This record gives sequence, C-alpha cells and structure tokens, in this order.
Amino acid sequence: MAFDATGKNELGIGARITTLGDVRLLPPLCVGLAAFGVAGGWARLDAAEPTVRYSARPALTEVVVGGRAVLAAVEANTDNSADTDYRGLSLLPREFPLQIGLTTAAPGTPQVVRLRTRLEGWEDDLQDHDSQMYLMLRFLDRDNRPVGSAAFIRQGESPGWGGLPQNSRWHRHADETVVPDRASRLRILMVSGGVPRTTGFWTIRGLHLTALPPGPETAPGAELYRLERLRGSDLLSARGNPHGWGRDGTGLNIPRLYAHAEESETPEPLLALVDVEPDNTGGWLMNAEATVPVVPGQRLRLETAEMYSIGRGRDAALSFRTLPVGHYVFRAWATDELGRPTGPSLRLPVEVRPPFYASTWFRWCVASFGVAALLGGVRYFAWRKLQREVQRLEKRQAVDEERTRMARDLHDEMGARFTQISLLAGRALKSGPADETVREPIRSINGAVKELAAALEEIVWAANPSHDSLEGFSNYLSQYAGAVLRDAGLRCRLDIPTLLPTRTLPSGLRHRLMMVVKEALNNALKHAHATEVRVQLELDGERLRVTVADNGDGFDPASVKRGNGLDHSARRMEEVGGTCRVDSAPGAGTQVRLNVPLPATEERA
Repeated sequence: MAFDATGKNELGIGARITTLGDVRLLPPLCVGLAAFGVAGGWARLDAAEPTVRYSARPALTEVVVGGRAVLAAVEANTDNSADTDYRGLSLLPREFPLQIGLTTAAPGTPQVVRLRTRLEGWEDDLQDHDSQMYLMLRFLDRDNRPVGSAAFIRQGESPGWGGLPQNSRWHRHADETVVPDRASRLRILMVSGGVPRTTGFWTIRGLHLTALPPGPETAPGAELYRLERLRGSDLLSARGNPHGWGRDGTGLNIPRLYAHAEESETPEPLLALVDVEPDNTGGWLMNAEATVPVVPGQRLRLETAEMYSIGRGRDAALSFRTLPVGHYVFRAWATDELGRPTGPSLRLPVEVRPPFYASTWFRWCVASFGVAALLGGVRYFAWRKLQREVQRLEKRQAVDEERTRMARDLHDEMGARFTQISLLAGRALKSGPADETVREPIRSINGAVKELAAALEEIVWAANPSHDSLEGFSNYLSQYAGAVLRDAGLRCRLDIPTLLPTRTLPSGLRHRLMMVVKEALNNALKHAHATEVRVQLELDGERLRVTVADNGDGFDPASVKRGNGLDHSARRMEEVGGTCRVDSAPGAGTQVRLNVPLPATEERA
C-alpha cells in the first residue's frame, strides 16, 4: 500500500498518523499488544505505548531442593507496591539441583502476563524461558503434499532491542538450508506458539529468498522471492489482508499488521506477530498461489530485517544444577508481551552454604588445631631433645664421676704403693752391704718404680675429666716437656699461647696427643744428640697443631728404617682424624708436626 504526502492511500481512504518517538502508528491499525480486542471491525495497536496499563505479580508455586519440596513462605508485607519477599533458602552444594516453579495471574486477570527472571549474583541480564517463534520453509511436492521443512528459531530478544519497538534497531538475519528430495515448491510460514505458553512481539521488514550457486559463492544467487512492501486490502487495519499471505493457526488474533517508519520515511504496514494468547498458535502463512518453485538439492538463503522480544507466559520452571558458595537473590517479574514489568517483583534470597569442611569456622578450627599441633609437636620435640640432653649430661656426669673415682683410686692406692716401694729401696741402699752386686738391682728397682710412678701420673691425668680442656692440655704439655728436657740437660723452648679459647678436648684425644709428643721427645733425647728442643702449640680455626722440633743430627726419612714408634704415632693420629708428619734432613734437625681437628661437640671418650 502506498501513501501520498497528505496521508491518503491510493483508494482515497484518509489515514491520520500518530507519532511516538521514531514509531508512527496508524490509528485504525493500533491494536493493543497488551490487550488485543476487536470492536466493530477496527482494532487499535497500542504496543508502543510508553507505559504499562495493567498490574500483575508473579508467585512461587513450588521450590524443590534435591528432589524434596520446601515450603516457601512470604514475609509479612503491607505495601502492595513493594516487592514480594519470600523467606530465604539455605542449602549445601550436595543438595542441588534447585528447582523453582513460577506462576502469574489466572487467565483474564489479566490474560497476558510474561515471566522474566534473574538470579542476582550469578546473572546480569533478565532471562526468558521456553519461548520460541519460528520462520519456517515448508517444502511441497508436485501434488502439494509436504515432504519436509526447515525451521529457523527466534527466542529471547533481538540484538538492538531497546524495550520498545521505537527504541530498537533492525537486526538483519540470514538463514540457509538445502531443498530436500521430491520438493518442487515451498511456502514461507512465520509462526508463534511452537512451544506452549509463548508470548511476545516479532515483526519483519523485508524478506528475500535466493538460491545460492553450487560450490563457492563466486556469483550472486538467483532471486526466488522478494517481499519489500505489502500489497492488499484493508492494510490500514491490524486485521488487513496482505496479498499472498494469510493467517494460520488456532489464534487468528496473533498475526497482525504493524506500521513502522524511520524518520523522514513514510509509514508502511509490516507482517508482525503479537502473541498475547499463551495457549494458542498463530502465524502468517504464504498462500498456495504464491508458493515459490524450487529444485531438490538447491542451497537457499532466507534474509530478513527484524526485531523481536519473545518470552514465556503464565508459568515457568527453572532448574539450577549447581551454584558456587555464596549469597544470591532470585527475582522474577510479571511483564507485558514486550518484556516491561507490570508490577513489583518477587524476591527469594538463596544462600549456598559451604560444606562443614569448607566453612570458615571449620577452617579456623583446623588452622587452630594445626597451630596447636605444631606448637605441641615443637614443644614435644624440644622436650625430647632436652630429655636426651639431660640423659647425656647425666651419663656424662656418671662417666666423669667414675673416671674421677678411678683416677683418685689409682693416684691414692698405686701412688702410695709406689712411694712405699721407693722408700724401701732407698732404705735398702742405705743399710745394705756395700757389695755392688746387691746394690745395683736395688737401684734398678728404685728407677723402675719412679718410671712407673711417672706413667701412673700420666694415666691419672688422662683419666681425670677436670683436665678435658684445651687449657688443661697446654698446661700439662708445658710441665711435662719442661721437666723431661730439664732432667736431660737440654734447653727447652716453649711456644704456647697464654690465652686459649674454652674448648673441650676429650680424654682419648689428649692421651693420644701426649703419647705422640712423648715419643717425639724420647727420640730427640736418645737419637738426635740435640742441645735444644722447641715445643710449639697453635690453634688454626678448628684445628690444633703441635710441633716438636730439635737441632740434632737429623736423618734421611727415605733411607732410614722406620721403627714402631713412628708407625704408632701415625696410627694414633689417624684414629682421631689427624696427621703426623716428620720432616728431617742430615745435619738439619728433626720436626714432628701433629695436626688434629677439634671436636665439634663436647664429646668425651
């Protein structure tokens, strides 16, 4: 239908144009998308009215948690304009799924109510439910019998939908299919209600059907059908009859004509579906005389410019298989067919509690228990270490006490006996005959007793725990070397520090060191023909060095036959992890160098 500048159509019927934003509605064509009615043959299209003309509320029909129905109670609310608040749900992750049933007003109070929901804290946009409209191609054989179909689904909201048609932009859509076998013609169907309870609004602007070339699209397809502008009778009415199209289904009020115009454009009627009957199905169907010839195997492309908002009316059911731990608010709105809320919402708080092992209090308990166990473990191991240390000290004290007793007994008993023998030998020499054959054995006995007494003194010194220190060893070394060399008539040079750190020397280490030093001094006295012996002690970090050097004749270590003394000295040092090195040359004297590690702990042999 064409219009001139004065608003008259080609048949001379006047048409007054009402403007709402970018939408121009022909008053005889303004049929209510919210409440469609026919009176006297003319109907008003009020879909683009900026306000909703009725009020409705959603309500919960059932709440099922893990297959078990839960009572959903409404909080006391005296304000009819406020949201309907339900008492909150609290469930664990193992209690899912969560199923929520919704309903709206009964038919006629009002009949047209669409449900939209959102789970705040999980979803950002409003959600529609089980709602679809279809653009279908019905394929017929030569006898007009159906041989197949292709359905292209529309659901939710079209890209660019702004809440009202005049606030929305057109969305271009293209669908493709292949002509089935035995098909010779097709009919186009624009239908609502394929799924029960469908409500909403859908209009198309232009419809273009082409047959695509085989293989890659290197050339434009052949045009099979084009709908740019409707022609027909009574196109100023929502109940008009466009040429080549007819109404189909159980709800004949669903297919309507809708007039839309962009700025500076002349309004034109368009094919639209305004579904306010959730229990009926209706749509626009291409008439039999307008069918399009096709060939089996053809690739078809159906292109449209459209806008729509499609949802489910009257009732809905939602299911949440799982949700993360947290707090949510389930909200539902009763809306008109365009998705605009008709009244206050429904609010149902939902709390997903963590299982006890993931809850904050349990974690705090576990953390506290862990800290307590850690502290208890540390305290226990510290106590065990202390007990072991106490036992070690007690054992050490017992050993020291036993060593002290043995040293005291040896010194007191054996020393007294040796002294008695020495005194008896002295008296025998004084009172005995002058015969040398008698006096010589007595002198030998007296000398042997003195040597045994000196050896006993050394054994007592090594056994006494009070001398288990670096300072005790240096004092004894100085006294022993000075006494031995002085009695032999040799000069003694002692190079021993006067201030030594407090370090423990086990008795075994002290004894071995003294045995090697004693062997070195005896060699210097017997074989070196020396006039001077130097004894040096120095501490180098964690190692103790003792040097015994003489100015005697010296010898060649490579040619001299090693005796038991040198071998024993080397073996004694190896037993304590040390070394014994002998440096000598003919005429250059001899140096015996001892190098042993100091013990890391205060062990006592």
